Amino acid sequence: MSPQKPNHDGLPVLSWFFVAVIVLSTVAVPIAAGPAKAAKAHVGITNVKVAPDKPAPGQQTELKVTIQNGENSPSVVDITDVYVRRQGNPSDIARIEDVGTITIGGNISIPLTASFDEPGLKNLRVILVGRQKGGSHVRVRYPVTVDVQEPTRPQIELSAEEAVPGATRSVNVTVSNGLNHDIRQLKLTSSASDVNFSVNERVKPRLEAGDSTTFTFSARVSKAGSHPVNVSLQYSDRGVEHQITRTYQTNFDSPTNPGKIILTDVKATQTGGSLEISATAGNVGSSTVEGVVVSVADSPAVERSKYFVGSVDKSDFSSFTLQSNVAGNVSSVPVKVAYTVGGVKKSFTTNVSVSRQVVRRQAPSGGGLPLLPAGGAALVLLVGAVAYIRRR
Repeated sequence: MSPQKPNHDGLPVLSWFFVAVIVLSTVAVPIAAGPAKAAKAHVGITNVKVAPDKPAPGQQTELKVTIQNGENSPSVVDITDVYVRRQGNPSDIARIEDVGTITIGGNISIPLTASFDEPGLKNLRVILVGRQKGGSHVRVRYPVTVDVQEPTRPQIELSAEEAVPGATRSVNVTVSNGLNHDIRQLKLTSSASDVNFSVNERVKPRLEAGDSTTFTFSARVSKAGSHPVNVSLQYSDRGVEHQITRTYQTNFDSPTNPGKIILTDVKATQTGGSLEISATAGNVGSSTVEGVVVSVADSPAVERSKYFVGSVDKSDFSSFTLQSNVAGNVSSVPVKVAYTVGGVKKSFTTNVSVSRQVVRRQAPSGGGLPLLPAGGAALVLLVGAVAYIRRR
């Protein structure tokens, strides 16, 4: 066999075949060209803008991808797919297909949306897949890092007003928005096993950045002391729903010296069939007492009657006289005092000793005629006149 003839460059024919393959495979990425010339010669991703730049867990995040076909590109490029994946994970977290055709020297921007459940740095890859006019495929990868951060939450404070047990009091929940943007669709609910709320839900459409608002709930407890109260705040932060749940050990205190009525200078005097009770109703507490009523309690010998005293301010008093009818002689009478303090009804009953005032008949003087009422005297005169006429 004769030896293979060299071509005019002194290279075997087979060697020329491999050189041609190498040249064709590297046309898309010229090694000799600098970065600027390479960017102008081919299609690529020039920028990926993340908004918001530090999204919260669960918040919708936009990745705006800018794609450019270089000025020196050999062909228009048909973009078939753009998708986002986590580094080392083949699953897509966002994808868009049939993007369109980019002319030579042209560019387009396309938005992709994603969300992330957990906070932390997310190392992503934006991948572009396209096809040139001649049928050759283009594939570009672009690295992106997204910093997912737990946002600052609104602050919640709770307090309860002082009131006597059983009275309705205000439970105030203050929500403060420390974010640099507003929050919306606020809904606050309250619940407790030992606290009775008349209404347990309050809403507000919007709370501006840096502002605070107070939600007031009416509540009652059967006894003073510390009781747990559960509070749940639901709100929307830039389109993402959030919920904060807190339990507060709340003091439902009673005033140290609530309004209280006592009776002083009590006197009960029976005169024949009448009974008169006089006394002073004094408020020895530090809050106003309302609706004070003094009455004769159940008694078989004394007719029931009452006297409305009204309101008595703190450290003040009001005197009264209560009259009633009595059958026979009584030694004591039950007196009931009812009043309201802080919306709670109070009452007590005390027995009051009765003193009797004797009414004596006036004795006749000088043997004359007894004193008669005017009607009786007229009747005597009339009878005497009739007798005198008959004698005549």
